[in-house]
Amino acid sequence: MTTSDRTVVITGGTSGLGHECARTLAANPRWTVVITGRDADRTHASATAIGARGAALDLGSLASVARFAAELRTAALPPLHALICNAGLQFTRRTYTEDGVEATFGVNHLGHLALVRALLDELTPPARIVFVSSGTHDPAQLTGMPDPLIASVRELAHPSAATESAPRDGRRRYSTSKLANLQTAYELARRLGPRGITVNAFDPGLMPGTGLARDAGKIGQLLWRTAARALVALPGVHTPATSGADLAWLVTDPAVADATGRYFAGRAERASSKASYDIDRQHALYDDSVELLDELTAAASSEHP
Repeated sequence: MTTSDRTVVITGGTSGLGHECARTLAANPRWTVVITGRDADRTHASATAIGARGAALDLGSLASVARFAAELRTAALPPLHALICNAGLQFTRRTYTEDGVEATFGVNHLGHLALVRALLDELTPPARIVFVSSGTHDPAQLTGMPDPLIASVRELAHPSAATESAPRDGRRRYSTSKLANLQTAYELARRLGPRGITVNAFDPGLMPGTGLARDAGKIGQLLWRTAARALVALPGVHTPATSGADLAWLVTDPAVADATGRYFAGRAERASSKASYDIDRQHALYDDSVELLDELTAAASSEHP
């Protein structure tokens, strides 16, 4: 009987892509799978249903990220060999995190970067980190989404008043956060390579029926859950189960054990957008994000000593 000798953490694992990836990995007896979600009861129920473990984590709260990391360090688990930064939100109105940051940028980018930093010393080489990105980051792809913003970390975290409709502004901030995921993956790949940690980005394709439209209106949510499912017959459109298996492949298959700093669409390596390869922007995004995270953490500590 094979005994688990490695742990993987998957953020946003209660439904959709994350849940299907967790289901695939949990079927492998070598892996102990930990999924996260904001609602503790729902997360534990989702985990139990597939033979995984559940833990509460709100990526919009740096205090929650710190608590999760502390609990993981003391848990009786096999060594951590993989971290999948999958959770992602898209808003149709301006929303802010517990720390006062625009929520799309705060959750999709800053929250995941904070989690990676908190768990770096727990990752046991050879280890793999995967950021779930999206084709929406690339203006050259016809995704129907607005082009990403080119702005500083401070401007993205604390934006001025919107100059377009709230739903379009929300979609643009989503595509911007997916570009940030890619830039962060490329930057971390260079920084963590000497430590035996690979870092890649993954595009699951369009997946109708997932929870991404949870903040849309009732009609939009209904169409996304029902009629849009018929789109899976088109190229580049996938079910969560298919993309979940592809994501699991990226963190387990020996064929990509040495792959790092790459962008995968399903199981095929692809070129990402021109902007994503700008090394100066990658450096600036990472360094400025770390500086902001440190400031936010210090501010929270002073308010709640």
